[in-house]
Amino acid sequence: MSKIIIGLCAFVMLAMTPSVRADPIVITSGSVSLVGAFFGTTYSLNGQNFSISGGGDGGFSAARNCTPCLGGSTLGVNTVIIGNGLGSATVTINGTTFPALSILGTLQLSGGGFTIPAALTNITLTSGFNLSASIFGCPGYAPPCTMDNAVFSTTLEGSGMATLQLVFSGLNANGDSLFFFQSLTYNFGASEVPEPMTITLLAAGLMSLGAKLSLSCNQKKTH
Repeated sequence: MSKIIIGLCAFVMLAMTPSVRADPIVITSGSVSLVGAFFGTTYSLNGQNFSISGGGDGGFSAARNCTPCLGGSTLGVNTVIIGNGLGSATVTINGTTFPALSILGTLQLSGGGFTIPAALTNITLTSGFNLSASIFGCPGYAPPCTMDNAVFSTTLEGSGMATLQLVFSGLNANGDSLFFFQSLTYNFGASEVPEPMTITLLAAGLMSLGAKLSLSCNQKKTH
């Protein structure tokens, strides 16, 4: 009888051992979305043998504080979610699904910035970003979530394109365009597409280089 009890205790301990990933999981698809100035953050991220989908009240972003922002100014692409700001989520890791977990840790999205044009309409801007995160999760019915009662712990990394949407609200007394934040979405796995002006400048540079090489070759022949 005692052997059976010992065996059951060992099984329970193994079942409660948190799933830990030493190497960062690369997020290859999914998104993180901030909608409206006063709403929370939703996310759905996917990588090898890993997925997480949920949302919370966290998400500090300079772009979200655009109240209002001026045409011609620059907004950072960065967003940071810390502590219990990630709220709750369903997590699947290494084939095991954990529903309704409390998620804690740090999730940081960082990159360049958005330059706001002096437009008179709603605008959509894009910029590249990188993800760095260290998160863990506990059952929703557990005591305050710590690493001691976590059922999984992992680090994440990834990259993609951030899309910022701003709503035009009019002009100020100086004639500057005014915009308010609508949404900021980070899409993973998206590739940056060069803007038409970037392509034009690249083509002009190549043509200039070709002309210089041709001139150099002709000079060598004449000598």
